[in-house]
Amino acid sequence: MQNLLYRWLLLVGLGHVGLGVMLAFTAQLAIAEPYFNYLYASFGISPPPAAEYQSLLTTMVRLFGPTVASWGLLFSVLVYLYREQGHRVIKPTLFAALLLWCVLDSGISASFGIYAHAYLNAAAALSIAIPLLFLKPIRTTAIAPEALRYSSSKQLRILLTGGTGFIGHPLSIALSQAGHEVLILTRGKIPASSQLAGRISYLSDLDQIASHERIDCIINLAGEPLAHGRWTPQRKATFLSSRLQVTDALLRLVERLQQKPEVLLNASAVGFYGHQHDQRLNEQAAPVDCFSHQLCQQWEHAALNFETQGVRVCLLRIGIVLGRNGGPLQELRSSFDLGLATRLGNGRQWMPWIHLQDVLDTCAFLLTRPDLTGAFNVTAPEPVQQATFSHALGKQLACLPISLPVPAKLLRLLVGEMADEILLSGQRVVPRKLLDSGYQFAYPDLSKALKELTA
Repeated sequence: MQNLLYRWLLLVGLGHVGLGVMLAFTAQLAIAEPYFNYLYASFGISPPPAAEYQSLLTTMVRLFGPTVASWGLLFSVLVYLYREQGHRVIKPTLFAALLLWCVLDSGISASFGIYAHAYLNAAAALSIAIPLLFLKPIRTTAIAPEALRYSSSKQLRILLTGGTGFIGHPLSIALSQAGHEVLILTRGKIPASSQLAGRISYLSDLDQIASHERIDCIINLAGEPLAHGRWTPQRKATFLSSRLQVTDALLRLVERLQQKPEVLLNASAVGFYGHQHDQRLNEQAAPVDCFSHQLCQQWEHAALNFETQGVRVCLLRIGIVLGRNGGPLQELRSSFDLGLATRLGNGRQWMPWIHLQDVLDTCAFLLTRPDLTGAFNVTAPEPVQQATFSHALGKQLACLPISLPVPAKLLRLLVGEMADEILLSGQRVVPRKLLDSGYQFAYPDLSKALKELTA
């Protein structure tokens, strides 16, 4: 229902843009003659009118066109911002503007006897006000993660990097709710409320941890996001340095700690396998060389150095994580909310997706299993091709049965190398080691996952 309200309001706004353009460019054409005859009759002017009347009224209508188009464009932008961001002032502002427009325009129209305008204004105002009243932001508040399905029987003290990100933030909350103490290393501003029930605290530097302190586990998720903008040589260097610097700093911490952590969970990505086609890839699959592979390989190599300190290392080759509050799904669904499904390139590239809750549960699962080590594919059991994903998401969001293709050449033009590395290529990755070790997925099926995430 929310998608229908949103699409209707956008249709109204864009419809006004089209109406304004039509008024500006067709007022002097024969197609507008019936409308002008109605206006002449309302003013008591018998057609054909004098040339000065005709010229004046045509000019007024043509000038009114840009006003209507501008209002429609502004209205559409504000509706979009409210739907995406939920700014509290937008809806009251729109209602106030709607009321002011309806009263003034209808009053002026009625005073000149143009009653059709007044009736039309009232109908238009109701068609906007009622859907707007019930429209809600797509994400109003952060939804707390579900309770972890796997948890250690003892209270752990966990150091977490990247703890304010798309995965790290809900993971820190879930771990704290499970009774663990979480220390978050952050480069940003420490929140004013820097503790949650005494179980979450923030650090700006690893030197704040004394050598005699106990750290049971380290979860390293820190790294510059890849899927934003073009990959310039400078940005590619930042991708690598942001991961290696934090990992090396964690290793120096472990070297000076008197009591070594039990385990390091170090993030990586399915990009480790490089550009692959239809071959099913488990953790033993041979990679194909490309920048994504080189990035993941060097990060994993740095993490494996922790084994020299007696630390168990688990490498998390994470797929496309689907969650409510941000991440790939938020970017993928933009066109879907307008009622159109989107297919990237030919749509045959594989998408090794996973529900965010399963990522959190996988981390908790690996913390409880001292017998598990090495690389783990953190993806759902059944990857899908991009066209299949697009169809499934469109079905959940009640899109039109139309798939809008985005040409590969256009994607390469817009984002360069990232198009081939992330958007147009994929990996048919399967989580063989997780399944063999007994992990049970909460969301193994794409339709079930999307139904939960879009409800």
